[in-house]
Amino acid sequence: MLRKVVLGSVGLATFIPAVGAATPIKEDPPNVSKPPLMKPSELPIYEAPHAEYAEKVKAKSDKNELGYVKSALLTPVRMVREQVQIVVEHTDRVKHSVQDQYHDLQDKTGWIFKFLREEENKEVRYGAVAMGGLTGFIFGLRGGIIRRVLYATAGTTAMGWVCFPDETKDILKNNSGLAKQYINIAYNFLYGVKPGDPQLEVNFPELSFPKDFSEFVDMSVSLASSVKQAIMPPPAKEETKPEDKKE
Repeated sequence: MLRKVVLGSVGLATFIPAVGAATPIKEDPPNVSKPPLMKPSELPIYEAPHAEYAEKVKAKSDKNELGYVKSALLTPVRMVREQVQIVVEHTDRVKHSVQDQYHDLQDKTGWIFKFLREEENKEVRYGAVAMGGLTGFIFGLRGGIIRRVLYATAGTTAMGWVCFPDETKDILKNNSGLAKQYINIAYNFLYGVKPGDPQLEVNFPELSFPKDFSEFVDMSVSLASSVKQAIMPPPAKEETKPEDKKE
């Protein structure tokens, strides 16, 4: 009976899992004290306590120096990074806002072009052409009668090209040569160019049908440059003195 109990206890013990002792957590070694001075006869053969102490002191000083540099640079680097992030976000917001406004303006101008070219809105189209001529006349108020006429003509032509592209194209095609001739005559007469002198000519832009708002802006700028060239005085002629002929 006793043998059975012992054997049963041994068999049960074999199924119990063994639990190992926990590995102790290594802590940082305490501050190493400087070893005392030793006589040459007291120095150990296989150890160098003074050299180990010097290496530990050097490693500790390097670690403290790196920690100080890191703590000193952490605040300014963080501030610069935050400012850069704010600038980038502000730039993105401004960019998206400009793009949205541009697309909105493009849609509105496209709708205005479409509205002004419908056959049902003839009265509105005539009014727009008149407003274009009046706007050009207002811009030319500071000049003389020639400047006012030229500005009013440019404004009327630009708006006529927008509202009545086919009619304006036919009018310009039929009367462009005669109009250029009379404009050049008036231009030379205005600046006192005599028939025998070299004649001045106004550079007229080549007009094309504007398909969108950007082409309309380019056409208006080209017309304005031609008008400016017409109203600005010509460059002064350099007086050349005849050279004395050597005998």
